Amino acid sequence: MDPVARLRHLVVVIPGIGGSVLETLDGTPAWGQGRRALVGAALNPTRLSLAEHPTLRPVGLVASTRVLPWQVVPGYDGLVRQIVNAFRLHDTDVDVARDDTEPNSGASVLLFGYDFRAGVPAAAERLHAAIERRLAGLTGDARRKKVIIVAHSMGGLVARYWLGPLHGAASCRALVTLGTPHRGAPRALDWLVNGVRLGPGPVGALSGRLLGPATEVLREWPSTYHLLPRYRAVRDEATGEELYPHELGTASWQPFTTRAAEAFGMHRDIEDSWAELDEPARPEVLAMFARGHGTAGRAVLAGGRVRVTKDDAEWLPNIGWRGDGTVPALSAFPIEVADDVRARRAVPDRHGPMAASTVAVDVLREYEGEPTGSVRGDTPERPWLGLDFDDVLAAGEPFPVAAQLLGADDVEGAVAWLRITPDDGDTPAPRAPLRMSGSDGRWEATVPALAPGRYRLAVEAVDVPRVDQVDGTDVIGVIEG
Repeated sequence: MDPVARLRHLVVVIPGIGGSVLETLDGTPAWGQGRRALVGAALNPTRLSLAEHPTLRPVGLVASTRVLPWQVVPGYDGLVRQIVNAFRLHDTDVDVARDDTEPNSGASVLLFGYDFRAGVPAAAERLHAAIERRLAGLTGDARRKKVIIVAHSMGGLVARYWLGPLHGAASCRALVTLGTPHRGAPRALDWLVNGVRLGPGPVGALSGRLLGPATEVLREWPSTYHLLPRYRAVRDEATGEELYPHELGTASWQPFTTRAAEAFGMHRDIEDSWAELDEPARPEVLAMFARGHGTAGRAVLAGGRVRVTKDDAEWLPNIGWRGDGTVPALSAFPIEVADDVRARRAVPDRHGPMAASTVAVDVLREYEGEPTGSVRGDTPERPWLGLDFDDVLAAGEPFPVAAQLLGADDVEGAVAWLRITPDDGDTPAPRAPLRMSGSDGRWEATVPALAPGRYRLAVEAVDVPRVDQVDGTDVIGVIEG
């Protein structure tokens, strides 16, 4: 079926943390501009310090992949191009939410950037204002259910705060989230209590090279606390009790636990306001999530320290689901739709590549009246690779990569290859393909040390029965400690 000529809804694209282009009030670039990846000595985390720059102005969405010391930030140009091409849109049909320009009231797509440092409520207030400016001329049925939101990562929390506490639900037809930590992520807990580290060792191990400036910047941001688990993610080894992050106890923890409790209250505000919505008033929610990738999921308090690892938390449901490398599968759909299989769709992508998932455009087609026959559920329709590696690594140090073939009936005879290729013009030449060791659908490899830069890491499993080849890919950043 040919694509529709024009979107009937206003599609709002909201990025995750780090996905907005920011500049100072005098127009000086602060984050996300330029073609070069911000890696190595060129990266200065204090550019994003709230203490140094309390106010930064969002002016768009990050187009291509960038690297922060603690994570790789995907670009959103791929998703936007897919929407434009699928619905035959022109550049004039795409508007950017900026406070210093007049809105394009005729646009079909709104790219909503925000100061991701300041946290969810502040971003949601700005989202409310941006949408109100564009719906101002509409009344009655023309305004009702006019908006469809496609949100990646923390952007989904921003959208849910607008829909709930800020009463945006009446204007919204659907919320599509891509890897959103609706219930938080233990990775944020690890950053806040153990700091940002580079180097070998399991997630949460007190090893590796501590990046003090990056850690201090993250500890300033309200948004980091808003990404903390809002469930009992920590087991106290001494008592066997499961704890929320804000229950970690002693006086030495107080600065952390006070802010963690405020963040927990923010999540409860969202959930309470959604509970008050009548069923017809609720927008439809579709949460895309991934399973099988190595993801920080288990936290244990012992000897006054919290150790976060990629093991399953045996006291939580969905053992073996793991996640998308950043967000546990358990956390990727909201509490209010947790038992509704129609409200979630499994995809094979890791957290970053999910930002450009073709499934998002398929969903938009459904809402625009073009059924695609796609199936919602807990597993992707085809076999996929669960990948396990850190997305930001230290230059000059070898690092491990693991892959597991999932969703295949038979894995005997399949083999896997690892390819490392440059992802920008400043990165050294590609490495020769590396055959991974292992069998029965699980493989491992140790990658020799890489120079600073941005690389695309791709695993290819070949001779897979029924589908022949299965690929998994993501971007890694290699930086100087």
